[in-house]
Amino acid sequence: MGEKSGRIEIPQDVAANLLFLADRTCCVCRQRLRPVQIHHIDDDPTNSAIENLAVLCFDCHRETQIRGGFDRKLDAAQVRIYKADWNRRVEAQRTAATLPATPPLTVGQTLVLRYFQIREKSEEYLYDFEADYALVGTSDAVADAATNQCITAFITSSHQNLREGALKSLEGKKKAKEMMTASPRSQFGYWDSLAISHRASLYTPQVLSLEFLTYSFGAGAAHGYAATKTMNFQLRPSRELRLTDVFKSSTDYLGTLSKYCLDDLRKQQVQRRSDYGAARDQWKEFDDGWLSKGAEAKNQNYERFSLAKGGMTFHFDPYSVVAEFES
Repeated sequence: MGEKSGRIEIPQDVAANLLFLADRTCCVCRQRLRPVQIHHIDDDPTNSAIENLAVLCFDCHRETQIRGGFDRKLDAAQVRIYKADWNRRVEAQRTAATLPATPPLTVGQTLVLRYFQIREKSEEYLYDFEADYALVGTSDAVADAATNQCITAFITSSHQNLREGALKSLEGKKKAKEMMTASPRSQFGYWDSLAISHRASLYTPQVLSLEFLTYSFGAGAAHGYAATKTMNFQLRPSRELRLTDVFKSSTDYLGTLSKYCLDDLRKQQVQRRSDYGAARDQWKEFDDGWLSKGAEAKNQNYERFSLAKGGMTFHFDPYSVVAEFES
């Protein structure tokens, strides 16, 4: 370890390994081709163990220096989480990119999901978009293309809709920005934002089930909004599955699902309200009004489902089965 101009240098081999693992990309904002720095996570410049180092762009590095005020600094615990997650994603992308063409699948063989990310931030039009998603990658190129086209269409349309909305509201956002005197990070009054993350709940040679969580924060909104989008596919040949493809039409599957979900949601309501026992009848009447509407036996209430080993999950978005407020 050497020393130059009063500053302790990071060993060259450690720095090179660190930058390789992070693909020379900031592990927090993950915007490629931005200049980066190596950050000592514990703020100790003498501790150059690779576990204590992270790759950050200049802007994110400044976030680690914030002290006090209403803004929360990018602290060591957060940086470690971002670093571990980003390095895992880089490794997964490299592994997927170097996999040879797979032979026709047989039972027990490993399937391939290829992970992708999109990051776009516009200071000119005052919006940002980020998404991570997965595409299938097997030896059946025709079936893969049909499945992947549906997935990318959802991501692309979400991206385009954000852009269009951001352009339409640009003048209002510019005026709001001029009026604001808060710190540059307090952008909610003049900034549009959309983030999409995903989870594969089931992937077999026959079926792929994806859960997408979208979180949007529109300019001037009082709070953000979370919503769920699910996509279920039969593979080889490819087709997107609806609820009517999972259950026999001759059965009262909606009635059965509604009863099961209502019972389970009522149990959850008791657990989430700290004062439920003190005003049980009042809360029961209030909650049942939301539940009866949001979980009644209608197709639109059960469109958001995902498959898993041994069962399936139904997703209810905010305001569909409960009012969103603190009791």
